[in-house]
Amino acid sequence: MSATDKIVLITGANKGIGLEIAKQIASLKGHHVLIGSRDAERGVKATESLGLPNVEPLTIDVSSDESVASAAESVKSKFGRLDILINNAGVALEGYLNVPTTRTLLRETFEINVFGAAATTEAFVPLLEKSISPAPSVIFVSSDLGSLAYRADPQGLFKDVNFPVYRTSKAAMNMLALTFAQRFREKGWKVNIHNPGYTATEFNNFMGTGTVEDAAKGAVRLALLGPDGETGTYSEKEGVIPW
Repeated sequence: MSATDKIVLITGANKGIGLEIAKQIASLKGHHVLIGSRDAERGVKATESLGLPNVEPLTIDVSSDESVASAAESVKSKFGRLDILINNAGVALEGYLNVPTTRTLLRETFEINVFGAAATTEAFVPLLEKSISPAPSVIFVSSDLGSLAYRADPQGLFKDVNFPVYRTSKAAMNMLALTFAQRFREKGWKVNIHNPGYTATEFNNFMGTGTVEDAAKGAVRLALLGPDGETGTYSEKEGVIPW
C-alpha cells in the first residue's frame, strides 16, 4: 500500500452490507480496507472472497472492550492512524433469539448496536486524530426504523412494524452519532448516519427487498466526503430521513 492510502475500518464486515461496503471502497484507488470481524476465520474467508490486494482482516468483537482495545492497538502498530471508521456491526434479535425477558433483549441488543459503536468509536479517536485526511469520516450504519418522526406519526412510514427493542437501539445510536458529530465538528470531522434500507441479507433471513449493492452506496458516499461535506446528518441513498 502507498503511504497516502486512506485506512478504512468497517466493523461487522465479513458478510452482507458490511462486506459490500468494503468491496466498493476497496475498488477505489487510494484506500486500504480492514475487514472487521468478530470471528477471525470468517474475517479471513471474507477477505479472500474479495480477491483484492488492498483488503485485510481485523478481528474485532465490538461487545468486548478487550477485543476493541486489541484491534485499536493492532491498527496503531501497523498503520499509526485511521482515516475512515464505519460502525456497521449490529444485531436485530427480536424474533431471532429465544430470550426470557425484554430486559435481556434490551441488554443484548444495546450491547452491540449502541455500547459497541460507542466503545469502538472512542477507542479509535486517537488514531482518527492522526488521519492524513483533512476530514476524517465516521459512519454509523443505523436504520429508518430508528426515526422518532416515523414512529410518532400514526400514519408514518413503517407504522405497522414493531420491533421496539431494535427501533429503540437505533434511535439511541442516532443520538450517539450526533454527540460525536458535535464533539468533532470544529475539527472538520464528518460524522454521519446511514440507513441502508430493507436489504436482503442474513440479518433478516433474506426477506429484505433491496440489494446489498444499493444498500452500501450511501455509506460509501459518506465515507468519502471531503472538507466541504456534511456532518451530523441522517440519510439514505434517496436523501435525508426525518429525525
